[in-house]
Amino acid sequence: MTDEPLPEPTITIALPEPLRLELGQMARQAKTSEGELIQQAVESLVQAKRWPAIPRFARRLGPIAIGDTRAR
Repeated sequence: MTDEPLPEPTITIALPEPLRLELGQMARQAKTSEGELIQQAVESLVQAKRWPAIPRFARRLGPIAIGDTRAR
């Protein structure tokens, strides 16, 4: 058995023509490749599943203090 690295896995996705055209236009405007845009989108999706999103308004509020809710 040799210690040769495994080849990078390749994933093929099918996109409808209008989406492919729009993706190509976005890539040209961003001066990057369609593959890079897709990778960024997948990374964002995976990150969103890992950590819950913080609502935009909450970011401006600062730390949230939870008051004492025990009956007196």
